[in-house]
Amino acid sequence: MSGLHRTPLTTSQKVECAAQALAGQDCHGSVSAVGREFNLSRPTVYEVRGAVGELLTEYFGEPGRGSVRVEVDEAQLHRAVVALRAMAPNAIRPIEELLPILYPGVRLSYGTIQSMLVRAEAKAREFNAGAELSGVEAGALDEMFSQGDPVLAGVDLDGGYLFALELRATRSGADWAQVLSQSKAQGLDLSVVVKDAAKGIEAGVHQVFPEAEQRDDCFHALYEANKVRRRLEQHAYAAIAREAEAQQQLQRIRARETKRRTSQRRKIAWQARRCEQAIGRYDVFEAAMHQLREALECVDLERGELRSAEEVRRLIEEAAQAMCAIDEHHCRKVGTYLRNRAPGLALAMGALRPRLDALEVTFPKQSIVAACMMHRLRGELRRRCASARRADKTHHLLAVWAYLNTRLGAQVEQVLAAVEDLLEHHHRASSAIEGFNAALRPYLYVHKGVTPGFLELFRAHYNLRTRRWGRHKGTSAHQCLTGEPVEDWLSVLGYPPSGLAH
Repeated sequence: MSGLHRTPLTTSQKVECAAQALAGQDCHGSVSAVGREFNLSRPTVYEVRGAVGELLTEYFGEPGRGSVRVEVDEAQLHRAVVALRAMAPNAIRPIEELLPILYPGVRLSYGTIQSMLVRAEAKAREFNAGAELSGVEAGALDEMFSQGDPVLAGVDLDGGYLFALELRATRSGADWAQVLSQSKAQGLDLSVVVKDAAKGIEAGVHQVFPEAEQRDDCFHALYEANKVRRRLEQHAYAAIAREAEAQQQLQRIRARETKRRTSQRRKIAWQARRCEQAIGRYDVFEAAMHQLREALECVDLERGELRSAEEVRRLIEEAAQAMCAIDEHHCRKVGTYLRNRAPGLALAMGALRPRLDALEVTFPKQSIVAACMMHRLRGELRRRCASARRADKTHHLLAVWAYLNTRLGAQVEQVLAAVEDLLEHHHRASSAIEGFNAALRPYLYVHKGVTPGFLELFRAHYNLRTRRWGRHKGTSAHQCLTGEPVEDWLSVLGYPPSGLAH
């Protein structure tokens, strides 16, 4: 009824106009008559009749099942703006355009939205600075980049709490030391750090937490090796295709063209040698890759024995040496990388093995080994594998389960629970920080350069949000760290919901 509001009519005249427009909607000429009486245009009369009709229908109609009317007051607008900023990769302009769609008739300027977000970022900064981090013992550290500027982050490997997130000018050891020192002032005391090969992280951790064990991340080791494996595989398939194409070209050359056929046969022989070399390189690398994967497992399925840190290091170094021996630049590069990372990759097993050995006070050694084998086999069966391999692994798992039942009987669940608990805290990969990177990356693309204030808001949301999957499903990282459940993350930051009217 915005058109009627702009007229000089009194309230009683507007009511009378609306009543006549609605009452005469089935009579020919009623719109023109109402327009002449109240000096209104025909579109305005139509607008009045439609708006009043919707109101009466809503008032007298049957109430919708489960319908809720939300009062769009200042508090609700604040909640909406902060949620749109933190829960989805929205810049300020899209938020400005989304509000009238979510709340028809409501518009906020760019500057108003920006001021709301500045206040929210200040509240988030205060919340983050007040967090008690003494419960974090093992953390994963990593770096991302926003328009060339490094974003330094740290995640608790046990509960997933994001204890550090800061935009810095560089990723040097001094920058990492300053970021970690701020967290240390809040009680952070890392005993285990999982990281990649970044020198800045190593120097910063050594400066702030000199006693912390710095383990190399097996995720990056496998990721870098797998990139080279795919490259060699593609080269091998390309070489096979070239040899097949050369064979087809020979068949198209006429028998009497002896010279061309001889030249083509030499080309085929050359392509065959190239193909054999490409396949050979792939086979050697694949065997080394298999050994690398095996080295990172805590138990040997074939021998039925637990691995030691020394064995892990030896196997990784042997795999790296085999990669370096391949006459290909990328193979030598990744082999050198693995050889340098072997001591750090073996540290996780060095910490796990004594804890597994300590269980021998309660359970037989072979039962502990069998429990580790069950853990590994179940994990491999959850991943996709060929049907033949899947059948073999299933039979192997059933045999191990039968052995455990025969040896332990009622104690089977106890040994499985004890081993599962140790392996759950076997920190050898930075999966938590990689998951966080995946969550933050879309925001870095959309914002074209994040600000420290936004990172504070994103960190608060990341820690307070309820997780929908994973081993901490149904809880927040804040709850895992403090034991306090979070019903509404916006309320924690000072943006409680408005009252609801049914």
